[in-house]
Order: sequence, then structure tokens, then C-alpha cells
Amino acid sequence: MGILNNVAIQWLVRRVPDWGGQITFLVSLYLALPQEHKDTINAVLSGQGGGLTISAAVGLVAFVYAQVISYRKTVQAQVVQKVDGVTVTTPLKEVAPADKRALENAVPPPRRKTLVDVLTGK
Repeated sequence: MGILNNVAIQWLVRRVPDWGGQITFLVSLYLALPQEHKDTINAVLSGQGGGLTISAAVGLVAFVYAQVISYRKTVQAQVVQKVDGVTVTTPLKEVAPADKRALENAVPPPRRKTLVDVLTGK
């Protein structure tokens, strides 16, 4: 499952329920509209959208911006550490070079045994 280890693919997989729910809502809302409203939406989608309001365009731009920022924050390298029992996340670019070398050479703590490990005798 090497492709699922890609951060970009993981981000896309997490967006599927989000986007799927929005698309399902919009389709069901469209189907519930009166025919005159459906005709207007069809005109906008077919390129005859001179009546597109500024608030609709701003809403679309805000949604696209939120998705881009979410993606950028997801793929950004981060250091997660516990400080006084509180988890602190720091972007890797803000960590000092000496600390980066220490992080690269750090040995991860031993993994706790899972139920599968116990049952298989590992």
C-alpha cells in the first residue's frame, strides 16, 4: 500500500467524505427546486451566467481557498512533541538546524504491543 503513504493521497482520501456530503446535499437541493430555478442554474452552468451574483463568486473563491490552505498545511513537515503534558506542533521550517539534525538521528520510542501482537505471540 505504498500509494496510501503519500501525504497528498491521504489528504485527498480525507476530503472524499467532505466533498461527497456537499455534492450529495447540492444534488438533492437541486432536485427539490422548482423548474424555473433549475432553468436558471442550467443557464449558469452552460455559460450563460451573466446573472451570477458577487456573493456566489466570493463563496466559491472562499471554498477553493480553504481547500488549498488545508492541503498546504497537511503536506507541511511538522514536529510534534509533548511539553508539560501538552502536545505542541511546530512547522519543521521553524526548527533550528541543530535540532533538525537531532530529530533525524533520533530513535523512535519502542512501540506498545497491540492486541494482535499479544495474540500472535510477538
